[in-house]
Amino acid sequence: MSNPLHVFSNEQELLEGMWPTPLLKLRIGNDTWAKLEFYNPFSRSVKDRTAWFLFRQALLKNATHIVEATSGNTGIALASLSSIFGMRFTMFLPVVAPKVYKVFVKLLGGNVIEAGNSTNDVIPLVKKFAEMTNALNLDQFNNPINVIAHYETTAREIDEQLSSIGKKPSRIIATMGTGGHIAGIAKYFKEKYGNDVEIIGVQPSENSRIPGIKRQNGSNSLLRDVKIDRVVDVSLEEAIDGTISVARTSGILIGISAGATVAAYKKISDVSSTTVLIFPDDAFKYVDILEQTLKEI
Repeated sequence: MSNPLHVFSNEQELLEGMWPTPLLKLRIGNDTWAKLEFYNPFSRSVKDRTAWFLFRQALLKNATHIVEATSGNTGIALASLSSIFGMRFTMFLPVVAPKVYKVFVKLLGGNVIEAGNSTNDVIPLVKKFAEMTNALNLDQFNNPINVIAHYETTAREIDEQLSSIGKKPSRIIATMGTGGHIAGIAKYFKEKYGNDVEIIGVQPSENSRIPGIKRQNGSNSLLRDVKIDRVVDVSLEEAIDGTISVARTSGILIGISAGATVAAYKKISDVSSTTVLIFPDDAFKYVDILEQTLKEI
């Protein structure tokens, strides 16, 4: 339940008391809204929701050590929760991930193992590590609780927030990484509104790398049973342009995957109806990438 005065007696109250995260009308388009997921307190990202729902599994199983493959934000959230509950946490992180994730997880007391160029490379290593050390692998990439987290929170919040101002979404645009938040959103809105709400996924274009999201190849188990109406390819350069666009119109510093949803939105011809963009995190973890871009323009 939301706490209007934001006084919390423990960290769980802090997390759940910040829900719903804000829904902001953007200055791009006539009826375009952004779900600001960087208001989540631990990782400053949508992954706080995933991590909390998964971590509760670890608590129920009386786990003492958890291990997870992640491109970053889930790792920070799980490291935060592990420090709160006195649990060991090991993160497997691709070597190409921004170094800020490694620093923050270590700051929170977690162990970091860097390997591979993507989470796909790391996942088999995590499974072997879990078997060897008797650690619990929460497996955000295949665990249906990842979808349930966003079905019960992110999607419901969007619906209730828009309903409070007499609206319902015509389309929702979200990036695809593990697939958890877009799958939960798609499941909720397709069940309630059918094809009246279009779900648009965003992935990196071929030969492009965007932190936090990845190109889908049909093997994503979380997306198998939900309907994504269409998928838009976005390059890193287009995603950064989206980040810059929001910064210079709304004054909000959004992350690069959030910028990718803006880039996808700009590729859609019909932008007159109510559209919601999911902004997974903010810009502060991507300063090195953004700095290089700004030097070039």
